[in-house]
Amino acid sequence: MADPLSITTGVLALLGACISVVGTIKDIQDGAAIVEVKVKGLLSDVESFEQVLQMMKDTLEDAKVKSSLQATGHIGNHWNNLSTTIKDGKNTLINLQNILDKANKTVSFLDSPRKHLRLKGATEQIAMFQQQIRSYRDTIQLSLQTVIL
Repeated sequence: MADPLSITTGVLALLGACISVVGTIKDIQDGAAIVEVKVKGLLSDVESFEQVLQMMKDTLEDAKVKSSLQATGHIGNHWNNLSTTIKDGKNTLINLQNILDKANKTVSFLDSPRKHLRLKGATEQIAMFQQQIRSYRDTIQLSLQTVIL
């Protein structure tokens, strides 16, 4: 059974990772001479994920919701599945952050074109992470809607 503290802590950790990834994406966007549509799409997806996580954090602070975190049966399974999604989402964001950091590293010679090439080389990996982020966002958003009802 997922305990209330671990779910709340997980959401906060995932939210922190999300904020960090948004910052890196914005750095890439600002530092690249040519900003591709994919970077803008990734930024949009991560920012919307951040908003859903913020809503989940706010919802978890409600006393009625806190009491349901200790439930068993279907509701307990729901929280356990959400806890797993949160952990997986955090790992995905950490891996995305690593890819983005590598693409965004600064060099003294031809910095902008080299960043662009590194980013272009990581496009497939970034697209995979972007799809996973959308999936996590949708799952958490559905969970949030279920909790509110």
